[in-house]
Amino acid sequence: MSLNVVITDCSWGNIEVEKEYLPENAVVEGYQLITEDEVIEACSDADAILSEYAPITAKALKALKKCKIISNSAIGFDNIDVKAAEELGIAVANVPGYCAHEVADHAMSLILAASRNIVVYDKAVRKGEWNYEIGLEMDRLKGQVLGLAGFGKIAQFVAKRAQGFGFKVIANDPFIKQEYADSLNVKLVEIDKLLAESDIISCHIPAIKDTIGYFNKEKFDKMAKCPIFINTSRGRLVNEEDLADALENKKIRAAALDVLIEEPPTMNNRLFTFDNVIITLHAGFFSKTALREVRSRSAMNVTNFFQKEFNKINFVNKIRG
Repeated sequence: MSLNVVITDCSWGNIEVEKEYLPENAVVEGYQLITEDEVIEACSDADAILSEYAPITAKALKALKKCKIISNSAIGFDNIDVKAAEELGIAVANVPGYCAHEVADHAMSLILAASRNIVVYDKAVRKGEWNYEIGLEMDRLKGQVLGLAGFGKIAQFVAKRAQGFGFKVIANDPFIKQEYADSLNVKLVEIDKLLAESDIISCHIPAIKDTIGYFNKEKFDKMAKCPIFINTSRGRLVNEEDLADALENKKIRAAALDVLIEEPPTMNNRLFTFDNVIITLHAGFFSKTALREVRSRSAMNVTNFFQKEFNKINFVNKIRG
């Protein structure tokens, strides 16, 4: 009997990696699904789904006639209504850690680019300007305080990279013990202390119901040192209007973002009006190595599920087949 597998986000143009790691009886179809209705139409007869960004809502889940598992080819899974999936007996899994080094590299790149006026200087030179005093007033990185909001694996890699530049690193994470942070030469602090003492603040918290809009006016108003703000986690963690206001009112001196609430964004987004904002296109995860790893591991989640090797799967809900 064949196993119907639907890939909802086939942006890489082929399904060869997935076919290599899925069960031999898998019949695989790849799409680029954007809307809830498209998900319903393409996935209604799927036994398994490999997703990434497609909105797998409660309505879409209820339309699935026989789906047993959804494997999200990503670390995050906020595109899936996990609670609704659990109520319907559908397992949900993800691929943690596959791009931790890439995202850490990207976060560090944004820190350096914003701190050293890299984008501003590049634009100036291309316009025939030759003046190093334009852009942000710069200072030596060695000795500055980098505050990490969230201290999971990616943030830990950022800390190690930043320490190589001489940053003092502090972090806030209720799930990390100080003894472990000590082993990485990082001091855990309360969030208000991090906001008040950091020269640069980098967001690494997960996007869950309680953290949507976490960085808002209240948080920006507590940033006492007019820091640079970095986000390589999820766009929905930041209230973008409050961020724009904070930039306009000089509560923060710059922002560098790899993620936005709406992706791709509309060009009337206020953040595009600021010269001291760097925006990249949610590419922090990307490298050839990472892309193959996430595709293969996501496909293996499905294979392991139907082979009942549940201990090899990182489930994000309580369904185990």
